[in-house]
Amino acid sequence: MRRRFLQHIYFVSGLAPGLIAVLAGSLVHAQEAVEPEESVRSRSPLLHIDAPVFVEEGVDPVMPLRAPLADPESDPAFSQRSDSIRQYNNTVADIELDGGAWDRGLVEELASLGRLQQQQGNHVGAIQTLDRAIHVNRINSGLYTLEQIPVVEQLILSYMALGDWEEADTYNNYLFHVLYKAYGKDDPRLIPVLERLATWNIQAFKIGYGSLMGIKLRQSQIMFSAAARMVDVHFGKADKRFVNYQRNIASSSYLGARNPDLMVEIGRPEYRVMQQTLAEKLNEQRQVQSPGFRTGERALVEIVMFYQEQGYDAYALAEAITHVGDWYLMFGQDKGALGNYKVAWDILQELEDSEELTQRLFGKVTPLPAFGSSIETPDAFYRNGAGTEALSFDYADLTFDVTVKGLARNVKSISEETEDNQAQLSKLRSSVRSMRFRPLLNDGEPQYSFDNQFRYRYWY
Repeated sequence: MRRRFLQHIYFVSGLAPGLIAVLAGSLVHAQEAVEPEESVRSRSPLLHIDAPVFVEEGVDPVMPLRAPLADPESDPAFSQRSDSIRQYNNTVADIELDGGAWDRGLVEELASLGRLQQQQGNHVGAIQTLDRAIHVNRINSGLYTLEQIPVVEQLILSYMALGDWEEADTYNNYLFHVLYKAYGKDDPRLIPVLERLATWNIQAFKIGYGSLMGIKLRQSQIMFSAAARMVDVHFGKADKRFVNYQRNIASSSYLGARNPDLMVEIGRPEYRVMQQTLAEKLNEQRQVQSPGFRTGERALVEIVMFYQEQGYDAYALAEAITHVGDWYLMFGQDKGALGNYKVAWDILQELEDSEELTQRLFGKVTPLPAFGSSIETPDAFYRNGAGTEALSFDYADLTFDVTVKGLARNVKSISEETEDNQAQLSKLRSSVRSMRFRPLLNDGEPQYSFDNQFRYRYWY
């Protein structure tokens, strides 16, 4: 039964059966129909919109809050760490007195001191200390020693905490260079560093860092693809990282499709060569393609195939097929979207708790994309270099109808509108009109729904 469903998904999506055809196939050129999304740091007073939460009648929705700023001084261990910092400073001074400024014994002491400073919230001091530890290590052991890797990782955390994107970018790339040189392209120990650099590249795209953001997005896809392949080879697709990496590929593909103006550089000959070189370096044999419709489609179909092969989680399979349908809907491919929704619906009807599971997947309007990603915008994006809140945020409840094609109509704000928030709410309503939503389904058929209410948190 499930094999019939999977063959159906290939049919409605325009993909031929079989792995090779699935990975090589494509639908129509939907990218041209996608409206470009404004970059996060636009001229609008509204800078960022978090994922909305559906408001059910009589239920006050719980909005996930960003982690509050930590106050190291309120930590019971603060005083103890302060004492340890003084002891490490004394130890460092003693080593310098006996062995000089480049004594090998300084590395471990400086690394420990830097971590303590980091835990105290003193990232500027931590960077100075950790940077010195790295230099001492290089002088004693060489430029590309693996001993420096834990210190470099700590250094990146402090640069990220301060929002120093340039140095974070430099050291993320340096970390990859050192570990690739040490491990080579097929060693599973390379997987975490591929994930780290790919994640950073998508974060850099989200915050608008760098002059070649399209290239960063494409490089992230190549790295996630290589990491997923290596996870499959060494650990099997049942390793949760495999599906997570595919979702991240789809997420970055969506970002690329929504920002076509930033992706122009990918097509230039010199940058195509750069991308192909990276792919070959990571033993990626697939043709290098721009982020967008085809790449995201392939990643989501990979997830469907994984759950099909597992054969024991019918709901996960239905959800994965639904996400493929979402993908087509976001690109205006209504036939493929509705066909896949029907396939997922039929799978759910065969389950013992079908009513509950169907309600979970199709019982309310769902903002798209809904396939999820593990990559968050860095906390420092919302704060200034001193670590305090730099952006303000507020909430607004919006109501709107959703058509059978997932379009928002009659968008209205039911929150109080004032002179202070008028510009933000206007931009918020405009943004919602350009979004797509998975419509309600009844008996496997999409329904026009009225007055759907969502709560939005927006930053300005």
